[in-house]
Amino acid sequence: MKKLFNLIAAAAVLAASAGTLSAAGSPFDSAGAAFPEFSAQAPAPALSADEPENNFAAVPAHGYTSEQRSAMRAHNDGLGRSASKGLGFGEEERVERKYRPYADYETPGYLIMSADFVFNSRQAKLLMASKLPAGATLVIFTEYNDSGTKENILRTFETVVPRSRIKVIALPRASRGFWARDGIPVPAMDKGGNLVVVDAVYGHGFEPDAEIARMFGAGLEKHQYYFEGGNYMANHAGDCIMVNHGAHVQIPDSVFTGQYGCRQMIRLPFVDGIGHIDEHVRFISEKVLVTDLPQYKDVLQGKGFTVHMLPKPSGPYETYVNSLIMNDNVIVPVFGRSTDAQALAVYERLGLKASGADSKALSNQGQGSVHCITMTYPPVPAADLMKALGAKEL
Repeated sequence: MKKLFNLIAAAAVLAASAGTLSAAGSPFDSAGAAFPEFSAQAPAPALSADEPENNFAAVPAHGYTSEQRSAMRAHNDGLGRSASKGLGFGEEERVERKYRPYADYETPGYLIMSADFVFNSRQAKLLMASKLPAGATLVIFTEYNDSGTKENILRTFETVVPRSRIKVIALPRASRGFWARDGIPVPAMDKGGNLVVVDAVYGHGFEPDAEIARMFGAGLEKHQYYFEGGNYMANHAGDCIMVNHGAHVQIPDSVFTGQYGCRQMIRLPFVDGIGHIDEHVRFISEKVLVTDLPQYKDVLQGKGFTVHMLPKPSGPYETYVNSLIMNDNVIVPVFGRSTDAQALAVYERLGLKASGADSKALSNQGQGSVHCITMTYPPVPAADLMKALGAKEL
């Protein structure tokens, strides 16, 4: 526990030094490159003498040890706020909504992934990159700041995406950010339609919040609760869903309404898996969801949503729900099981073009899947995107 709290303190020091960023400081306003590609990086938070660098695996599995989970629960509880245990907001939790969520079924401007291919994820990552919508940018992050690494990454991904649409960026401790959905700040939109990114404390020590905000010219919202983006699912209207489990129970609804833009947070009970909502529920559109748990279907239909059932594969961490939607394409985890075709057919009936991404090792060794290893951000204005791609208007 002492070791984990050393990491907490180090992350807090980094957060304090980052300050608050606004869109006025957009990198797109400068003559330089929009992304700090392999530029000098701020040093990672220092570890104490009794906190060895290999305390976490180079690429951690999705979950935590029992000691880490206990420490995170104690930390969240110690912040002095109690979560609403209901399925909506209590009167004491009503705060102003400054933002709205960016729903990950909306048109993406960026698909963000780690450069690592651990847990046999190469086929899944290249498949997702190949489905990148026209005009969107693939952002691959790595912690190795050298031209050779950059060139190897470009050569790998240009087999499916033109090199001109790929950005390779260096981030401190990027190997700990393999589960991009958890560690990359969550996108939201302000009332002017500008991007805001919301950062929580991440237990695996990957904290790229200020750097990501600067790259995308985004405002930065921070809170000091431990939270992972994989336990956050939202539509663009502000209906948000999470699994009320572990350290996340202590996060008050006011954090979600004030910083993530939720108008309601629906807290579902823990059933199985690692306790993230993207294992079992995902939005297809504002009012349509899919799930593989009947008890979740009943609650969500009672809240006014149309819910379709997906089959549940036999592996303990396997799920067809943990998919990535980009416009009319959906990339669905598959496991070489008889239920794979049934799952793809459900998405097809909902109007999506479904492709299968190998997730057997991702789910059963890494305990995650394709949604977990990606983050999507909305498009920036066209003029800014031109600058980001190094293009010039004629």
